Amino acid sequence: MDKKSHILVIEARFYEDISDYLLQGALASLSSAGITSEVITVPGILELPIAAKLAFGSHAKDAKRAYDGYIVLGCAIKGQTDHYEHVCEQSMRGVQHIALDFLVPMGNAILTCPSRELALLRADPDRGNAGGRAVEACLCLISLKRKFEL
Repeated sequence: MDKKSHILVIEARFYEDISDYLLQGALASLSSAGITSEVITVPGILELPIAAKLAFGSHAKDAKRAYDGYIVLGCAIKGQTDHYEHVCEQSMRGVQHIALDFLVPMGNAILTCPSRELALLRADPDRGNAGGRAVEACLCLISLKRKFEL
């Protein structure tokens, strides 16, 4: 990637230990790639889409110049009600809509897991490294976007 990128990381803090792992993995990957970033936090994954829209929406001041892409980090763990399904579906749909509506490269590390153990495994930078993988996806899309822009 010729031009260095600046990435917005939006982190949902509902499960703090899992969020810590996701953020560690994402920041390590950004650092090793020489990419600058800004981290903002929201309470849970339902708030990720609105945070992204505030950053990239047409009303956002200099949004297209400020960030080359964004990473979303968060987790939902299945409980005993159908709340999990609604939260997961709406969060995923929302962050994807922002990426598509505003043509902003995005890396998605919203974990949707049946157990805390699986979420920790997927989030841990030394094992699943979902945060780091989301960075890789975002950087890949930034390169692709630059290839098609004149």
